[in-house]
Amino acid sequence: MKTSVESLDPVQVKLTVEVEPKRVKQAFDRAARELAKQVNLPGFRPGKVPRRLLEQRFGAEVLAQTAMESSLTDYYVEALQREQLDPVAPPEVDVDTFDEATGCTFTATVQVRPTIEPPDHTGIEIAFPEWDVTDEDVDEQLGTLRERFAEVDEVEREARDGDMITLDLRVEVGGEELESARVEDALYEIGTAGVTPLLDEEAIGKQAGDSFSYADRLPDGYPDHGGEEATFHVTVKDVRAKTLPDLDDDFATTASGFDTIDEMRRDVRRSLLARNVQQAQHELRGRIVEAYVARAEVPVPPAMVESDKDQRLHQLEHQAEQFGMDVDALLEAQDTTRERFENEALEHAQDTVKSGLVLDALAEKLELSIDPMDLEQEIVRHAQANQMPPQEVARLIQEQGSLPALFGDIRRRKAIDAIVAAARIDGEPSEEVLIEIGLREDPNAPAVAESSEVAGGTDASESVPSPGSDDAPDSVDSPDSVDSPDSVDSPDSVDSSDSVDSPDGDERD
Repeated sequence: MKTSVESLDPVQVKLTVEVEPKRVKQAFDRAARELAKQVNLPGFRPGKVPRRLLEQRFGAEVLAQTAMESSLTDYYVEALQREQLDPVAPPEVDVDTFDEATGCTFTATVQVRPTIEPPDHTGIEIAFPEWDVTDEDVDEQLGTLRERFAEVDEVEREARDGDMITLDLRVEVGGEELESARVEDALYEIGTAGVTPLLDEEAIGKQAGDSFSYADRLPDGYPDHGGEEATFHVTVKDVRAKTLPDLDDDFATTASGFDTIDEMRRDVRRSLLARNVQQAQHELRGRIVEAYVARAEVPVPPAMVESDKDQRLHQLEHQAEQFGMDVDALLEAQDTTRERFENEALEHAQDTVKSGLVLDALAEKLELSIDPMDLEQEIVRHAQANQMPPQEVARLIQEQGSLPALFGDIRRRKAIDAIVAAARIDGEPSEEVLIEIGLREDPNAPAVAESSEVAGGTDASESVPSPGSDDAPDSVDSPDSVDSPDSVDSPDSVDSSDSVDSPDGDERD
């Protein structure tokens, strides 16, 4: 075999391949043996029909086509290895000759991974994102916790802003009632705009037993009738007032198990600081990678960008299917359009592919290796992100044959670690602060039992449910509420379609 390569542009080459007649004759012989297995001729055992009879029966063209289809891929792969090319898309093949007398000559035009010299990864200067906690932040968190422990009591008076009412709700569009919108004995907090903003206005001043109707538009994301004019019929069953507990030592003991409100405030501040620092650390990595990748001029293969974009679109379709919606309805619920999503997906794909190429080149330059512990940690990270057992993630990786891709993700993560470690960061929290908020171990601390978490959940990241007693009626949701994420993110999960995707999209996108 003879091969030669012509560079058409930084990411596309034309590979010319010449195969000697002897190897092509072997391909014809193999094709004849395969065809012979499919023929039953009197006097010949299966697979023993002579080639000349096969050509008479099928035609010489069929035999040549079979030989070419069975051998051309092998020739192409061998030529790639000879020229050390790394294709990123299927080739466009043009066969000039394929016969036993002159051999085989063909060209393959193919997009390849570009050769990149990664820029210097040291000395990036960047400011640590804002992470401090103010007294107002602590007060807001304590206020949220007070809402959680509020007492809700029925009152004999008119409803006011901030009160809760138990209501029945019917919605009509064009004179026909929407059964899907009917609710009974639902607890609703005035001022939350949970149904439509006009409900809050109309409910103020109403008492138990009052009924009223008002006209308003359904939210744009409401299934089948989004944006249409509707009539809302409401019956008030009762009025309930919330009483918030005082911020005193008794509240601290009840809500958190601390003896004093000052101890509780300190714990809330620590939780908020830990959350802010973790979010800032994640954002910092993204900023540093962005700054590093901006140092590189990288030709990006269009096929890789298109593949990444298609994967994002596929995930959107799968997500819509999970929620029982079509894609356009899901995008509308997320206040976007298909065109905008596709444009953003294309931009993200271009950034992701470029980042991956640069990080791969840096990992190669730094000769970053992977040990079993790295692989184990990556599988656990996937499992935690997707709320799956690590064994299940490992099984999916094995079944899909995605271990090489996972190795690539680990090496990119290590490359990012190297860039971050070499960066000059201004305003980051001190070692003492990190130890205080539990994000770093104190090397001088004696071994002690791990302290219990705050009872009642003063963790700043914990969501706060609507107030009310255990026997209170269910709360009413907005008609436009759709159980879907706020946005369709880049691939970063193991989903129910059994796919394991790149975990580094959050840091590179």
